[in-house]
Amino acid sequence: MPVKIWDFATRTFHWLLVVAVFVCFFTGEDEGFVFVIHAYAGFVVFVLLVFRTGWGIFGSPRSRFSDFTYSWKQVTGYASALLRFKPIHHIGHNPLGGLMIFAMLAVLATTLATGFAMVVAKFAWLEDIHEVLGTAMQILVGLHIAGVIVDQLLTGDNLIRAMVSGTKELTAEDASRERPLVPTWSAAMFALAVLSAGVFAHEKMDFTAAVSAFAATEQERNTDHD
Repeated sequence: MPVKIWDFATRTFHWLLVVAVFVCFFTGEDEGFVFVIHAYAGFVVFVLLVFRTGWGIFGSPRSRFSDFTYSWKQVTGYASALLRFKPIHHIGHNPLGGLMIFAMLAVLATTLATGFAMVVAKFAWLEDIHEVLGTAMQILVGLHIAGVIVDQLLTGDNLIRAMVSGTKELTAEDASRERPLVPTWSAAMFALAVLSAGVFAHEKMDFTAAVSAFAATEQERNTDHD
């Protein structure tokens, strides 16, 4: 029977993050106005991560970090079953999927930190580290996509469709154990609070001026090298 396991807030976060991260990927090597797009896409990722951190604590049951935090024994056990093409079915994120989410969030947060430090604090020496982290994120995204495809092939779960609709097919027994989702209005209020904090941080850092100055400096430096 179809059961909602991922709320609207989690699904919206997921797809907005996909768009913002891919914009970062495709604008990272450019300068001028394209770099401004890159920087603001990074700022969007920052706001989204702040929201997801809070929602991972107070959100709906399957959206909470505690739902996909597994012991190392559980992770290796799942990996072993996967190598035998007999993965254990999970309603929410499986152990490898949960580990991947934490890895991506950590790399994203570190990438953002180095990016903001470069632009706002003018720590230019972080540029190489920022680029390495960006490459690491691309690798993780590729592994994540591959994992979703493999999971669907082996378990029949269409995770992409589930992350669009929020619904998965469960047995009556599993469905009876699912806890209710947090109301959408709660997520909307929290999202508004996070967005307000993001606007405040933007103004406090004078982000527009910092990005413009950094972009101009990079353009001058590249022109001198040419």
